[in-house]
Order: sequence, then C-alpha cells, then structure tokens
Amino acid sequence: MPFWRVDHALLARLDRRPGVATPLAFWTHGALSNLEPYAITNTPCEQVVTLSRWCSLSGVGDRFPNDTRLGALSIEGYWGVAIKGPDGTCLGVLAIMHSSPLVPPSYTEEVLRITATLSGTELARQVTQANVQTRLRSKNRALRLMSRSHDLLMHTGSEQQLMEAACCLAVGVGGYTAAWISQRAPDAESTDSLQVMAMADADGDVASWLSPTQLFIARYSAEFTERALYRQRPVCIECLDDESMPSGVRQALMALGVEQIIALPLHCAEKHYGVLTLYQQQRGKLGHDELPLLQDLANEVSLGIESRRRQQTEQRIQQAVARVAKAMSAEQGGAFLHQLTAHMAEALSAGVGFISLLDKHDQDFAHTVTLYINGQREDNFAYYLPGVPCKKVLVEQECIVTDGAAIMLPGESCGALDWVSGYVGRRLNDSRGKPMGIIGVMFEAPLVEVEMVRSVLQIFAARAASELERQTDEAKIRQLAYRDVGTQLPNRIDFMRHLASQLSAPISSPLALLLLDLNHFKEINDTAGHDTGDVVLKVVAERFASVIAPGDYLARLGGDEFVVVCHGADADIALATAQRLCESIDKPVDIGQQSFELSVSMGVTLYPHHATSPQALLKYADIAMYQAKRQKLSVLHFESWMGQLVSEKLHIAKRLAVAIAEHQLRLHYQPQVDLRTGQLIGAEALCRWHDEELGCVSPSKFIPIAEERGMMVALGNWVIEEACRQLAEWQQQGMRLPGQLAINIAADQFEDDDLATSLLAFCHQYQVEASMLSLEITESGIMVHPEKAIAMTETLKGHGLGLAIDDFGTGYSSLAYLKRFAADKIKIDISFVRDMLTSDNDRVIVATIIAMATTLGLETIAEGIEHADQAEALLSMGCNQAQGYYFDRPLVADHFAERWLT
Repeated sequence: MPFWRVDHALLARLDRRPGVATPLAFWTHGALSNLEPYAITNTPCEQVVTLSRWCSLSGVGDRFPNDTRLGALSIEGYWGVAIKGPDGTCLGVLAIMHSSPLVPPSYTEEVLRITATLSGTELARQVTQANVQTRLRSKNRALRLMSRSHDLLMHTGSEQQLMEAACCLAVGVGGYTAAWISQRAPDAESTDSLQVMAMADADGDVASWLSPTQLFIARYSAEFTERALYRQRPVCIECLDDESMPSGVRQALMALGVEQIIALPLHCAEKHYGVLTLYQQQRGKLGHDELPLLQDLANEVSLGIESRRRQQTEQRIQQAVARVAKAMSAEQGGAFLHQLTAHMAEALSAGVGFISLLDKHDQDFAHTVTLYINGQREDNFAYYLPGVPCKKVLVEQECIVTDGAAIMLPGESCGALDWVSGYVGRRLNDSRGKPMGIIGVMFEAPLVEVEMVRSVLQIFAARAASELERQTDEAKIRQLAYRDVGTQLPNRIDFMRHLASQLSAPISSPLALLLLDLNHFKEINDTAGHDTGDVVLKVVAERFASVIAPGDYLARLGGDEFVVVCHGADADIALATAQRLCESIDKPVDIGQQSFELSVSMGVTLYPHHATSPQALLKYADIAMYQAKRQKLSVLHFESWMGQLVSEKLHIAKRLAVAIAEHQLRLHYQPQVDLRTGQLIGAEALCRWHDEELGCVSPSKFIPIAEERGMMVALGNWVIEEACRQLAEWQQQGMRLPGQLAINIAADQFEDDDLATSLLAFCHQYQVEASMLSLEITESGIMVHPEKAIAMTETLKGHGLGLAIDDFGTGYSSLAYLKRFAADKIKIDISFVRDMLTSDNDRVIVATIIAMATTLGLETIAEGIEHADQAEALLSMGCNQAQGYYFDRPLVADHFAERWLT
C-alpha cells in the first residue's frame, strides 16, 4: 500500500478453528512477506471481527500489550475492516498498520471498504468451490466404499473378520483417519458401556490396533456412539461447529485434531449389532448425499453380521443334531445318557447339563441320572421338586429362567450351583405323553440365545425321552438332522451325503444334477411376508416332487434353491425332467386371497461328463443356472466357457470400478445433423474405456456388467461431469456446440433421487447451462416405475434439460404414459433404421413412430444412418434429424471440435 505511506498491510482469513486467523497476504516495508496463523484473542483483529470496523490512529501497542506481533513490528497506528461474504458472514480481516501515528487520507475508509468487498467475494467463491470439491471427493469416497462392500460380505469369513475388514475398508478406501466398531456384550445390561470389537487406524503401527491418540478419541466420542445406538440413526458431529457438545469433550477432541465424527448404527431385521464410528482430521463438512451412502455401507455390514450369526446358529443346531446322531453309537442305558448329556452341554456352551427322572413312588421328588458341571461328570443326587424350576417344567412342558436362577435351585445341590444365572429345562414324555423326567441346561451368564437353546434342547429331549423307544427316537432325530423343516424335503447336508455316496459307489452310473432357483421369489417375501413365502415354497416342493421320475432325488438347498438328481440320466432325460419341472409351476400358486406367478431358472450338469466330484458338479450347475437367469432362459446345460465367462466378468467388474474411481474412462462425441440442411444440431456423448491390462473394452461388454454390479449411478455421474467439463472447455476456447449434447441415462440412475441435484451441481461447477444438455433414457427404463419417471422428467424439464426417449419401439410402453412424459424427442432405434429400405415391416414401424411423434408434438431423430438413401427416405417420411457413420463416427473431443466446431 505505498500510496498510503504505511509500513504494513494485512489480509487474513478466519479459520474454521475458533479464534484463529491465517494471513493470506502481508505487506511490510514495501515487500510481501509470510506470516504464520495466529490467535486473534486480545488483538486488534478481534475488535475488527466483533465490530466490523475498528481503528486506533496511535497508541495501539499500549492498548494491546499482549499482542506480541504489534510489539515486534513496533506498530503505533492501526485501521482494520472486516471482510464479509455476500451473506454477511465475516470471512477475515483487512488492516493497515504504521510504526508511527496514522495520518490517513480522506479516502482511506472507502478504499478499505471496496478492497474488503472484493476480497470477500473472492474468499466466498473459494470457500464455495472448495466445499463442492470436498463433497464430490466425499461422495466418490463413499461410492468406492459401496463398490467394495459386496466383496466384503462375500469374501470374509467370521463376524470378527467382517468387522475388521469393514474398518480397514473405511480407512484404506474411504480415507478416514480411523474406524472402529463398538458392540455391547451379548450378556451385558443395556446400561453397560459399548466395547470396541474391531478397529483400523491409518496412523497405527499394528494392524487392528488403535494408536494411543485414537484410543483417547474413541473414549471421548463414546457419547455419540451411544446416541447413534439409542436413536438408531446416524450421528454426525462437526467438532469445530457443534457448540452443543459438552465443552470439555469439544475441547479435548479439538486438541486431538478431530474435525468430524460419524457414528453409524448397525441394525438389521430389528436387531441391533453395534455402531460403526468413523473420524477424520482436516475434512470439510459432510455432504448431504454422503451420509446415506455411508449408512448403506453400515447396512451392508449389519446384513453380513446378521447372516453370519444366523449361519452360526444354524450350524450350532446342525452340530447339535449331529452330536445326537453320534451319541446313538454309544451303549444303551447309562453310558448313552452320559454321552448325550456331555454333548448337549458342549453344543450349547452350557456350564451344567443334566437329565433327571421322576421318582416312581413320589412325584414330588426327582433324581439325576446324569449330571455334568463344567465338563466334568458329577455324582447324582435326589431333590425335592416343589418350588424349583423343574416343577414348572413338569407342569408347563418347559421352563426358561434368563437370569437369577441360582436362588431357585434345589438346596440338595449343596452350593455347587450357586454361580448359575440362566436355566432352561424341558419335560421328557413317554410315547403316551406322560411325564417321565426332565432334561436341562444351566449357564453362568444370563441367557441370551433363548430360541436357539430351546430348539437344541428339544432335539436332545427327543433322544433322551426313552431308551426303550430308541428306534422311534432315532428316526425322528435323523429327520431333524437331514430334513428341511418347511418342505420336509432332504436338506443340503443330506443332499451332499447322497451325491457323495452315488459318486463313490464301486460301480457308479451316469447321473444329471439339476439346480433350480425360483425367479423373483424375494419379492414374495418382501410383499406378502415370510410366512406366506414359506407356504409357497411348500407348494412348489410338492409340485416338483409330483413330476420327477421314481427313484430321482429332490432336495431343498436353502432359500429358493432346489436340486434334483436324476439317476442314470443323459442330457435328453435331464432336459425332459427340466421341462416337467418348469411346467409344474406354470399354474399360479394360490394362497388365501393371493395368487403368485412363478418361474424357474435351471442349470444342468452331467456326471461324469462335466465333473466327477460332488462339489464341482454343484458349482458348475450353479454357474449354468446363473447364465440361464441372465439370459432369461428356463434351462441351460453347463459348458466350459461359462466358468471362464464368470471369472472374466468378475475381473472386468473390478477393473471397471477402479477405472470409474480413477477417471480412466473417456468420452467420444458423434455429431447429430439436420437432414434438411446437413448442419450440426447437437452431438451424443458415448463412453469408451481403454484399460492398460484389458485393452479396449466394448461398451456392449462393460455396460451390462456395470448394470449387474450396481455401478451405473457412479458411471453415469462420471459421464455427466465429463460432458459438462468438455462443454466448458469448448466454450473457453471460443467454440459452442449448436443444440444440445445428448447423454445416455441408465434406468438405475434415472431412478436415483439425487439425479437432478447431481446434474445441476455439475452444471454449476463448470458454469454450463442445463439447457445445453439432453438426457436419453430408454423406453423400457422409463416403464419400470412410470409414475416416478413422469415426475422425474417434469423436474428435469423444469430446469431446461432436453429429454429424449432412446431405442423407441424396442420395448413396451403405454401411449397414455408416453403422452405424460415431459420428453421433446423420440429416438428411432438402429434396428429399425438398418433394414427399413429392404424390410416392409421395419419401414412401416419407422413411419408409424414418426407419425405418432408428430401427433404428440415431438421431434424424431434416427440413429445408425450409414447411406444417403436412408437419410433421404427418413426425410421424406418427416424425420428431420439423424446421426450415424454416414455423417461421422464417434470422435475424441479434439477431433470432433476440429471437424465440426471450427
């Protein structure tokens, strides 16, 4: 500021940290210099921030004796004004300082005001731009997390490994400083503190450990973790902005460098599994679209925990049943009961397992016939029944005490069971239903898994009920071990045993394995409920069983999967069986007032042609079934290329996820012309991918994979952003695309509620008018949810975007809906244009589409024009716009601009 003849001038920006300013420019003695961030408390800058304007023409150093910078610079005079943004928020300070009393010219205040206003505008712009970029980075980070979450569920083993992998994913892919999952112990009270069960720390030296700093942060953030668990909603704390936090906690977290804490509840099927907590240093505010994505990640983790716990419970039940089957090999009498009780206690992790029999002479007394405490067999004793849980068992069939059972147990135990908390007992009946005794287990901790214990105990009770009825009980237990409860078909365990026995026979005959999967069965469970779904499965099982040949084997593997083993079958016999199975469910399944249409996808493998082991046969049948489902076929035999295709698609999907995240894709541009004048009226942006490992990957290959893997929203957002960026670049180079740039929108993205918001954000970011873009959505994509599509088209149209219905005529749409879509153009599919000059049917279809569009007041544009006579024929029928190789191929941006925009 030499024309003011002052020694120093300062322009500083207020930090997000309270009471701290960062100098952006410091002029001292005729040259620019650097200053470190400084605290403004008890300084002239604090007065400026508070009062918007403050000056002291002399003696400023005496008024602020604690401001060491004033003393170091020997400041005598000071004049400062606040730098404010368009909304009036104070963004910083502009000040002039002099080592002698200030003698400012009359225009000083006006010049400072103008300079502060210009600085405020620029700072506000920088803040806005930084926030947009931060939100975009955050959303991309969350999308990368989501793209990896499915692999996380599929390829991790135990619940602990799943949680650790989720934390590592949040840190390694999501970029968070640390992540941890807190859970309450299964036997803990609701008031007990959560415990950190899995963690990952970007700064830690040891995997799955938190550094001392992160341990402090985890402790101070425990309140927010508890809040998320209690409310079952995400909790996001901006430490620098949230003044509602307890001051001590806020100060501690700020001192540890924490800017943001996100606590995400883990819940699934009304069960609570803990909280995933993330924290980040030096991070902007959370974008409104990032938090739902993070909660989706938490939901994926919750689903994985639920699935693993359910599998663990099922495995424990199956193991328990297998233990009962194993016990059947023991001697009869006491040895059998001892072995049964030991297995029961071990299977349920119970501290006590016992079997008691009623006294034949006095029904108020019972005596143990086998008793195990902490894995050791103990001496038997008799005890008085009234007033103890065993009496309730005899009256009500079973008794469950979840906590505090010790005070109810018989005194005859002489204090040996004073440590017991949980108790479950079940009555043993004879074949006439009369009570004979009691079987039970006891636990040191309060009982949590009540239903699982009940189920397992019921199984053991069935076997222990009467050794005299051993054969009857043996059949019942084997049925529980190897039968599906809902359909009464053999289960997966029995199927694998059966298949293994068939293939290992000394003289094995050929067989066919048919793996069946009901299409869209999940929709029945979701809409009608699981109880109705179970009834439907039972009906389907009955129909399947009625059409297979005598001697063939039918089992339910789980969920909506069934398997048929056709003994002595070749490919023709297998195909005939498959046809009968398909036809068996042609008729709707009626349950009460509801009717359900069903279809099936089936994969077929042959022994020994395709494989010679049970696992390989089932795996190849699964691959063939997946291909049948994908190709919308009922039956498909396995072929070797299918396994290679699955591996190839998985590899492409992984590479594509990286390509999207790292912006390795490119857009090519194909011109759209006016058939009457030959002038350019727009262009279509087409996505291309060249991978350093895979080479050029055709859109016809990677687009379907992106659709299957749920990556279309991320891919579509990249295309939109790149299109906006390219339009902006052309504008900066003095070139403007006539008409609109067409962008293809997938059905998944069209149903994304954030589509309009994302589009407008990209337009704003690159300063591109929304009217310069046109969105192309396929006819079939619109008709998935037509009412929602109508609302979306109206929203987009209201912002000035063009809308075209792509591939028209290849799908099915209602004219009533078509009239309500806010579209302005119909695109005639290449399949009709290609043969319109040689096929009367195609020519009539094209003419009909053009006539209908004209009636509705819509433009038509034809794609795939390769010859002049096609263009002339379309023009004569009333279609005025077209694109295709006849005009030009899709070109990279520079070539397109050179050929069409200059």
